[in-house]
Amino acid sequence: MTLNQFNALPEDQQLAAVYATGTYVARRWQEVYEAVLLYEMPGRFFVELTYHVDTNEVQYLFPFEAGGEDDRLGDYAMFVQLPGWLPAAE
Repeated sequence: MTLNQFNALPEDQQLAAVYATGTYVARRWQEVYEAVLLYEMPGRFFVELTYHVDTNEVQYLFPFEAGGEDDRLGDYAMFVQLPGWLPAAE
């Protein structure tokens, strides 16, 4: 499935596709009660699910391509832990 095909689906089918075929990559916190879960999709694009931890519900999702104008992968960079044997970046 391509990003355009994914975007053409109704939201409930998009969510089902993420859970059925997406690969969980990372989590970041947007607010104290909002976790943003990043999934990689087989069509070489990503989907963020914004999840409300108090109500146990997905609030919305946001699909995007890496390198595109809406690329959000940089938001996850601070949570990546590199092995200790790598030299420190300046």
